[in-house]
Amino acid sequence: MTRVRFAAAAALSLALSSPALATPPLPEAWQSTLNRDNPLVGKIWSVGKQAFVTPEALAGDIASARFVLAGETHDNADHHLRQAWIVSALTEAGRKPAVVFEMISADEAGALKSYLAGTPKNASAMGKALKWKERGWPDWAMYQPIADAALAAGLPMAPGDLSRETVKRFRKEGLGALGKGIAESWGLETPLPAAGQETLKQDLRDGHCGLLPEPAVEAMVPVQRARDASFADGLIANATADGAVLIAGRGHVRGDMAVPWYLRARAPEASIRIVAMVEAEQGQSDPADYLPAPGVYDYLWFTPKAERPDKCEELKARFGKKS
Repeated sequence: MTRVRFAAAAALSLALSSPALATPPLPEAWQSTLNRDNPLVGKIWSVGKQAFVTPEALAGDIASARFVLAGETHDNADHHLRQAWIVSALTEAGRKPAVVFEMISADEAGALKSYLAGTPKNASAMGKALKWKERGWPDWAMYQPIADAALAAGLPMAPGDLSRETVKRFRKEGLGALGKGIAESWGLETPLPAAGQETLKQDLRDGHCGLLPEPAVEAMVPVQRARDASFADGLIANATADGAVLIAGRGHVRGDMAVPWYLRARAPEASIRIVAMVEAEQGQSDPADYLPAPGVYDYLWFTPKAERPDKCEELKARFGKKS
């Protein structure tokens, strides 16, 4: 996109945006430090309208959807603050959706229920109750604003992921690890489109920095598909009259192969909105550069990039020790 077209799209954004709603205040300061000077930072790009929209317009649109999928980069605190904003914006619009978390597996369902039964005033101790740190997720303080927003509005919260035992059993049992009839009811016996299948494989390769042998990639595909189907089931099973929100990694909310694919198969009448939190990269100021494929997301919400160690170097060191 040329600069002229980019500017024109920005100028038209108000005219093209959805009906605005009163919304909660946005976070006052960025938590992440890299690429704050990228002109995209803080802006929301509507993929369908090919224009920037205001937070109020975004709130107006997602308030009409049964399922809202908010995709993140796990260790970016700004992404979680905007996920919390989405939850609050929905409640201010009069919605009371359930909030389903990728990060909470079926193993923690009892602990989550017990914690919520204590009617906590905030979620400060929720991470400890769910063994958040022990299970390897980024600092609970990053995720707490989402849970606090849900608690403040009295929204139900629910796990989305498979149990650890189920994932282990996949090695021997494949889809049978889910239990009788589950794979069929979740849509897992229907193959992904060829492009989606290959994209999923490439994501697994890239996510492991090209270090996995191809048989290992092939073995991980059904597990990854089952996790996406589990998240979709969590949304359907826990949805209130006002639907549900998913908090998950950005790859899990891709419309072409992940959670939305299973939702459309099982609930074709349900409206879905996909909001992807995206880290702005140095020298990339065209929103089109951040779309991996057409129809993957409905909105891109740009933030600075979080500082992090080189994951591939860490993986290389880990694989080297194992070898």
